[in-house]
Amino acid sequence: MKFFAPCLSALFLFCAFASGQDFISDTAAVRFSYSNTPDRKIEGTTTEVGLSQWALMSPIFFHKAESWAFGAGFRYESTNLDFSDASVFDEDNLHSIDLPLFFSKTQSDTLDWMVLFNPTLAGDFEHVTGDSFNYLTLAGARWKRSETFEWFFGAVYTTGFDDDLFLPAIGFKWNPSDRSDLFFAGPYIRYRYSLSDSFDLILGGQMSGDRWNTEASYGERDLRLRSYRLSLTGQWNIAEKHAVFASVGAELGREAEIKNAQGTTLLERDLDEAPNFEIGYRFRF
Repeated sequence: MKFFAPCLSALFLFCAFASGQDFISDTAAVRFSYSNTPDRKIEGTTTEVGLSQWALMSPIFFHKAESWAFGAGFRYESTNLDFSDASVFDEDNLHSIDLPLFFSKTQSDTLDWMVLFNPTLAGDFEHVTGDSFNYLTLAGARWKRSETFEWFFGAVYTTGFDDDLFLPAIGFKWNPSDRSDLFFAGPYIRYRYSLSDSFDLILGGQMSGDRWNTEASYGERDLRLRSYRLSLTGQWNIAEKHAVFASVGAELGREAEIKNAQGTTLLERDLDEAPNFEIGYRFRF
């Protein structure tokens, strides 16, 4: 697909920092959400694809000492897939499990080291093989240049796409005021502004995608869905530990890809653009 070819390295840069950033921020929180992307046609065909997803993220363990921290988390996602051509892909219930492990070491007031290892199991869970597993590893550093600006440097290794990839990564976080912050890494961008002590507005852009390994009467097949998601999120902090949020956005540059057990590409086409909606709840310990 034309959109993803030049953005491949940027995609993994996003995955590295987004995964690390989400895990760090949610180490002491449980997050539950529901999202929906309505049916849209695969270009050049009459086949339509739509999906709705339930997701749960929770810490398993977190310990912070004077100069280091270690944590483990859990994320489960259930996908209800609507794929209108069952002869090409005959699955409607898909699942994925992530078990991220995180370690950080503070070397000085301005320098932190970080390692993240995130194995993933994704598929129909009726037939689990080695192709159902992939993982991402991130090693990097956070350099605090000032009280309001931080650089992130590192490298990422992943098996989440067709070939194993090793790529550098760079990003930054800027706090222009007490009420706002900006995080940027490749195609991943998030700007947050607090309208009040209890309500935040968040503008975001990120690569979005899933890969599932499945098996049906026609044999083993891998399904990949990819896009770039723009979103506007409102988060209401209803109490010290409780928050609810709602997002509306658009998925651009979408692609659907299906491969068989031999790695032969059966389908690789663009998907029509679609809106995306998400609601959720977060509880902080």
